Amino acid sequence: MRLASKKQTFSFARHFTAGILFSGLAVTAACDDTSVPGECPHDFSGIVNSNFGEAELDALLEASAKLSVTSVAIESDINAACNAIAGDLGAETSEDIAVACANAAAAIDGVLAAEASATLSVEFVPAVCNASLDAMVECAAECDVDFDATATPPTCEGGELSGGCEGSCEGSCSVAASASCSGSCDASCSGSCTGTISGTCTGTCTGQCEGTCSATDAAGNCVGECSGTCSGECEGTIEGSCSGSCEGSCSGSCRADISGSCEGTCSGSCDVEFEAPTCEGGTIEVEASADCQAACESDIALDVECTEPDVIVSFEGALSTDLEALAATLADNYGTIVAATAQTAIVVQAATELPGRLNAAAGAAADIGLEAADCVRLAVQAQVAAAASIQVSVEASVEVSGSVSAGTN
Repeated sequence: MRLASKKQTFSFARHFTAGILFSGLAVTAACDDTSVPGECPHDFSGIVNSNFGEAELDALLEASAKLSVTSVAIESDINAACNAIAGDLGAETSEDIAVACANAAAAIDGVLAAEASATLSVEFVPAVCNASLDAMVECAAECDVDFDATATPPTCEGGELSGGCEGSCEGSCSVAASASCSGSCDASCSGSCTGTISGTCTGTCTGQCEGTCSATDAAGNCVGECSGTCSGECEGTIEGSCSGSCEGSCSGSCRADISGSCEGTCSGSCDVEFEAPTCEGGTIEVEASADCQAACESDIALDVECTEPDVIVSFEGALSTDLEALAATLADNYGTIVAATAQTAIVVQAATELPGRLNAAAGAAADIGLEAADCVRLAVQAQVAAAASIQVSVEASVEVSGSVSAGTN
């Protein structure tokens, strides 16, 4: 069970929230000093295209709006997943994410408490998040006229570079919908699997069998041939999801260690320049002016894309109707929470400097005019709301993950 990243995200969010609130008070006070309030032409609940003629200020305002939009999207995704889990387990749903996820966590706890003899196993290929280096270069060049991507190219901090590699790849190679896979598969594997499976097993199924099992142990677990869906381990060939290494074909992305030619996406290093390079699992940093650096690092992080993994749920112990319902809803919905949490960690880490730089830009905005000053005020309000949304989303996802984790002991 992989839950460490959620605890790390929570600490990021607390630091981020404190930074925004501190900066927000300062900027609001500065704008309230104006005797005649201006009226900002932008609504920070949606994407903003700012054009005050001050590149750094425009970039900061646009990044603030995107942060607001992204935080709402993340909250919506987690809320929907929690409501789905709660609804599937007979609990009430709610438009309030904290209530929805609390209900989902309580429902999970209830099932596990009633089935105390069962041990829960939840496995998945971790979410993979990528941010574009080319987009970072474009953003920095538009914002800072002195930016030189050749002299100081952007770097991938806390992750590794990935992209197309026409030369030799050292690291791992991911190929979409691979007909020949010998590595991790983020979707369905046809062949053999080293790890937990959920699907058809031609051979011996050890775990739960939704169908007829030729042999069971004292606890009711399948230890023979399963005529239906096997959730657990399979000694033989499979058609279904695989949490470990797939030997066969993969309907999603197959990822394997490599040293040589890669016909898909190379993650690690390439002996020639990467094509369409991205930063995988980390944040992109760039050497530009402080305002442009904060705005662009935030802007690109907010466009990060994270894969939603297949989740495989199995139990040790007798399988009941309630446990089957829990396994099914976690398999369908927990991956959304995993992907959203991975995205949140990157967003928060990259956007930490944004509120301070927006606070510093208040003076320049006032010099431009009352409309610009009012936009800074509204951008701060949007950042405060975004920070609160992120904090609630993280706390809600941690609560559900905690209930899932408790069942793995």
